[in-house]
Amino acid sequence: MNIAKLPPLVRTGLNGAIVFGSVGLCLLLLPTRWPGMEILGVGPSWLVMWTIAWSLRRSIWHAAGAGVVLGLIQDAMTFPMSATLGTIPTHVVSLTIVGVLTFVLYKRRYLDDTILSVSVGACLLTLVSESITGVQYLLQTAIEQSPALSLDSLSYLWTDRFIVVPIAAALSGLWMPILYYPLQLWWQKWLQPQN
Repeated sequence: MNIAKLPPLVRTGLNGAIVFGSVGLCLLLLPTRWPGMEILGVGPSWLVMWTIAWSLRRSIWHAAGAGVVLGLIQDAMTFPMSATLGTIPTHVVSLTIVGVLTFVLYKRRYLDDTILSVSVGACLLTLVSESITGVQYLLQTAIEQSPALSLDSLSYLWTDRFIVVPIAAALSGLWMPILYYPLQLWWQKWLQPQN
């Protein structure tokens, strides 16, 4: 099927369906833990991976906008779980920074379109994203200035996040080609000029 020969309205609608469908799939995969998709109960950071795939060939505003929107959606999904910990970190900050960093790394040619480069980039940017979330926990408890809560939060960060961060980064790097390749193939065909 030659996508370039489709009418512009159909092409735009088809692209919108691909974008919203892939985001919806990532949202469904986020809490899912299938065999081979998890280690010690930790899975890949699907929304970080989608933000990276989106931000590679877009403007900085598109990259940051995707981070904000996906961060708000992930916050809405995880709000009750975060509220039970006593602190409420936001994913908006981390996903926006991931989108902007992806844009900057691509423009400076530290990150390119190869599968290996994108997989390594997903590992590193997942580390950044998870670390930002951990810093938000620390800042929130410092603002509250409750010694008992500060120690609990620091203990949580040391025991749980210390394990979660490298596992999530490794799994994101391994699963990134499965998400990245079909999306980039579609967007390359969609962006081809019409004859």
